[in-house]
Amino acid sequence: MQTSMQTGYTPVDQAAQIIAMSSHRDIKVERTPFSSNNDHLQALEYEAKLMVAVATYRNGRIQKEETPDAGSNFPFLSAGADLSQTIALLDSTSAENRRREELSFQTGVKLKFIEFCNTWELDSVEQKIVLLLLMQFSSPTFYATYEASRLERSCDNGMELGALLSIISENLSEHLEYRRYFDIHASLLDKELLTANHGMIDSTTSILKMSVYLHERFVRHILGDENQYHVAFKFIKQERSNVNLAQVVLHDDLKKDVADHVEQYLAGRKNGSFDQLDEFYGYGTGMALLFHGPSGTGKTMLAKGLANHLSCPLVSLNLEDLPKIPLSDDEILAMLFREAALLGGIVFLDECDDIFGRDNTGLSRSLLLEIEKSRCITILATNKPLDLDPAMERRISMKIQFELPNAALRLQMWEALLPPAVTLSPDVKLKELAERFHFSGGLIKNSILMAITASSLSADSSNILTQAALEHSATLQTATISDISRICEKLNPVTSLEAAPVGRSQREQLRGLAKAWDWLKNEEMGFNLLFNCNDIATGIKAACGLAAEIGMTVHAFDITKVSSVAEDDKVMDMITQRRIYPMKAAFLNAASGRSLTLFIDYLGDVARLIDSGYDKATNIMYSEMFHQLRQNKGLFCLVTKDLKTGNVPIEFHQMITLAYPPEELQMQNWETNLGISVLSDDALVGLVEKFPMHISEIEFISRQARVRAIMSGRTVPEIDDVNHVITGYRGSKGTALLFGGKP
Repeated sequence: MQTSMQTGYTPVDQAAQIIAMSSHRDIKVERTPFSSNNDHLQALEYEAKLMVAVATYRNGRIQKEETPDAGSNFPFLSAGADLSQTIALLDSTSAENRRREELSFQTGVKLKFIEFCNTWELDSVEQKIVLLLLMQFSSPTFYATYEASRLERSCDNGMELGALLSIISENLSEHLEYRRYFDIHASLLDKELLTANHGMIDSTTSILKMSVYLHERFVRHILGDENQYHVAFKFIKQERSNVNLAQVVLHDDLKKDVADHVEQYLAGRKNGSFDQLDEFYGYGTGMALLFHGPSGTGKTMLAKGLANHLSCPLVSLNLEDLPKIPLSDDEILAMLFREAALLGGIVFLDECDDIFGRDNTGLSRSLLLEIEKSRCITILATNKPLDLDPAMERRISMKIQFELPNAALRLQMWEALLPPAVTLSPDVKLKELAERFHFSGGLIKNSILMAITASSLSADSSNILTQAALEHSATLQTATISDISRICEKLNPVTSLEAAPVGRSQREQLRGLAKAWDWLKNEEMGFNLLFNCNDIATGIKAACGLAAEIGMTVHAFDITKVSSVAEDDKVMDMITQRRIYPMKAAFLNAASGRSLTLFIDYLGDVARLIDSGYDKATNIMYSEMFHQLRQNKGLFCLVTKDLKTGNVPIEFHQMITLAYPPEELQMQNWETNLGISVLSDDALVGLVEKFPMHISEIEFISRQARVRAIMSGRTVPEIDDVNHVITGYRGSKGTALLFGGKP
């Protein structure tokens, strides 16, 4: 038995020798398919040894040396066999192997060497090169034959070009022609099927002394060893998806279009119709798809559905793990695409947002080069709107935008994501859930899983899902969409619209808005409202009154907090487990049709910006808000103050300027807050005419007047106390108060 010292093999090399190939094989002329991959490899081993024997005879003739003794150097040949006999044996063996390979293909026997050659579209010469290097790397008996041939003085797992060319070439003309297969831009080296010791070649070195090697991973694949030995495979995931394409709920035309293009591409690869395209273009004939859209809208689901539909693995890499991998970006991406090619799989890079960033040009370039060289399908997925680099733009074959589903699609998702084994209570109304909760597919799945979990843990262990259980789990999804404890206050309107501190005509206007929203939500359209009021508290109460009329809760946000773009102010998105800006988190609350999203502009900053005619696209504080408004599908209200211009941004569908309440309501509130006996009727009328106020302002002035009276030793305020407080805040003229705070 040969040791590693005798063969030049290292322990790592020995690990690649998974299959023990026979040292001698009698060729039987039989018209039967190969019984297994190993049976085929043994036949190829014998064919490769005959190729070496023929080359050795030819080489001996050229150098006019004594022909080697077949019995001592090539025990697989008959005693006294000469060159012509060996050539005839090689020809018959090769022809027989090709016939049996064809029979194997017809009977469904998988031969990995043939599959490998087809995958990489190798021509007949390239196949011979790969065969010889495969046997040199993996077969001890072939290695012994090659060593005995003396075609190369020092043997290892590769072959010198001079020796390799002498085996595959019949004459000097072929020898010179076949040198092109080892040019650094040739297919075998460009696809990185072979590696070469170019670094050891200088101006004094014969090119024929350069050695080439078949990549160890390819050797193991052909031998049938798909075990993962390299530490980098801890981060490369191979998945045989069980997601049926029918489970993927998207617009039918979109799903069919993507599936058809992918099927046609793979069919073209298999039947060879793409060969001419590869030859014509030379590069860039892989198919790269870009899936982009909000989280949970089906991007990953479609990738898995396609992989299942095409019966191919999904080969993926979490880009956030790159810093942990002991390889460069170039090396790990090359390994990823190599695995996909070997396994006939789809490369899937989810959440690849950072690749497209301007600060990551190295990673982006590495990916571009791999896509450029690939002959496979690549799917990139991102949650962010993209401004693609032109170089990447050219390499994307299809761009598919995923949008939040409408009510009809949401109903299909609720139905598709319910496991067959789950029993629904008779009271379950999936249509009602689909209409009420404006969820993506991811949130619907989470809701169902939580409901199933709660049901299995229930005391009666009935495992029956009820409407109440599904509603509860869905409500929990809306509560965990963002870290609301930091940026959001949840308000539950306890008063009706009738109690809103506005006049009768404006109360009717708010009722009209409620009716409009009822229609818009059925049309899957958002409704963005701008409340302009010099008293912020009144605007907030009006928005709460509108929510009460509709039956909604209110998620209220201070606009100065949610407009922050500081990294420290990011909040955790509990669904994606990623930190996001507060503005995006605030609008995620609109995913549920049960809440009104309320932005409160206490300082009137938005009003001043609008009045100044600023460019909303370039204002860093508020550009994201307008971007989110354009995509919003929920009910949104912004309360600001002192807006003077009528030039309202088109992102707002309606502006409502909240006027002072009727005079009789103001007088009633003065009497309630100060006491009926404080002001005479004439004084009360004069006060209201000179200083019209919102109810919250009256409450504030009255409270301050009482404080002044107490400080003066009185228990009841007088008209002078009221006038003094008003003058302190407004001056002597009847202008609006410049204050306002949380109610």
